[in-house]
Amino acid sequence: MPERYKLNLPDSYRDRLPRSWRPWLDQLPELVNEYLERWELEVVAELPLSYNYVLAVERSDGRQCVLKVQPTGIPDVEGAERELLGLRLAGSGAIEVVDDDATAGVLLLERAIPGTTLDDMVTRGDDLATETLAIVIAQYGRPLNEPESFGLRNFNEFAEAFEKFDRGPHGEIARHKLGAAPETRLSIVLGMDELGTPVPAMRRARYTAEEVMDELVADKVPPYLLHGDLHHGNVLLDEEQGLRVIDPWGLYGEQAADVGAALHNPLDFVGQADDAVALIKRRLSIYAEVIGLDHERLVAWSYVYNVIRTLWSLEDRDDLPENDSGVVTVAALRTMI
Repeated sequence: MPERYKLNLPDSYRDRLPRSWRPWLDQLPELVNEYLERWELEVVAELPLSYNYVLAVERSDGRQCVLKVQPTGIPDVEGAERELLGLRLAGSGAIEVVDDDATAGVLLLERAIPGTTLDDMVTRGDDLATETLAIVIAQYGRPLNEPESFGLRNFNEFAEAFEKFDRGPHGEIARHKLGAAPETRLSIVLGMDELGTPVPAMRRARYTAEEVMDELVADKVPPYLLHGDLHHGNVLLDEEQGLRVIDPWGLYGEQAADVGAALHNPLDFVGQADDAVALIKRRLSIYAEVIGLDHERLVAWSYVYNVIRTLWSLEDRDDLPENDSGVVTVAALRTMI
């Protein structure tokens, strides 16, 4: 029997995961070892961890791969099955699926080598990185007839985030309820001690974004295959096949909606920008020109996307810093709406 692999799970990784993922994290060592044995994989190297667990491995035939394990059975986490769908529909521009057990949250993917991301390009020149990413977005997205038949999720369904935020610890319901009660440690933890935080601004942005989205959705436009999270870190360089897209969400909708993630990434770069408004404006102009998008609709969809993403972030955190890249991007886009 092969020796069990001992997972290295840094405290920073554990702390980053949503609370609802903790049971999955407890089962992760057993799951990883099960598929290392089943697919006859040898561990080559550990890889940086964001949310899902990834490990560089080698198959018995010598092929270099990445073992990726994601949660299953958690509300609002659709994971491996939607990723599998997005990768296969995307075609040659996306990373190849070597094997899968998507219902268990496990994928075996080809490994891009050297696997550097467009994050590295940003430090050398943001305009060049933006132009490159714009080309990738244009190539990934393609028109789809009857997208529901593929099992894709409509991007417009993310509008549910607005009402869900209202019911959460930072929403209007919680604000009024706690506002009528004496100040307690609980009220402070839930974000009611809001001095110097972006929570009130995001509460207002939630309503503006919903109105903007309603107007956008009212216009019937051709549906496209969407990635959902197509930013610099999800584009890898492969020495033989060029740029390869990873981690799609399996969506469809208006193509302009797929630019939103690219605007607030890389996180540190945007969050620390000296003039975020100028940065976002310049990027939007490049994306509109290279992809061939209507600039006004691009701004509107980018605002909606970034508000929703930031509301999601607030669901899992007590608060967000004012220099959070999502908060910064929302504020910059608000000046253009």
